[in-house]
Amino acid sequence: MSGFDLESMASLLPDTARELASVIGFEATQKLVERFGGARFPVGRGIMSHGEPRLALLRETIGEENTQKMMQHFGGDSTLVIPRCATALREYRNRCFYSDVDALVNEGKSLSIALMLTAPRYGFGDSWAWHLLAERNRPDEPQVQQRLF
Repeated sequence: MSGFDLESMASLLPDTARELASVIGFEATQKLVERFGGARFPVGRGIMSHGEPRLALLRETIGEENTQKMMQHFGGDSTLVIPRCATALREYRNRCFYSDVDALVNEGKSLSIALMLTAPRYGFGDSWAWHLLAERNRPDEPQVQQRLF
């Protein structure tokens, strides 16, 4: 996703993504997520030849040094799943959507026209666009009326 920076969304990442980033860094983790997100990816120790195709994919994606780091940390783990980081990607998409809508409104377009032009580019309809705007404008904590007396 153009412009997406996984590190800037660190608080929204699943534990596996944070663990990967601690081992190989955010840049390499992002490459894995973009290429293999959602896939079970057993990491071998480099002992058996049947694991070589996966290691070759890792080398191609994140380089030899990071592949070695992954082998040391995750080697023999047949349960590693490269996370999709869906929450972070959704948040990034929403931020881009808000920015595009705001830009059109600042150019003088009405909000309804801005939504009509913007929502389809992000793959959702008008009602979802209005929902997102309502979510953005909702305060984080509910306002509690103070006692009058």
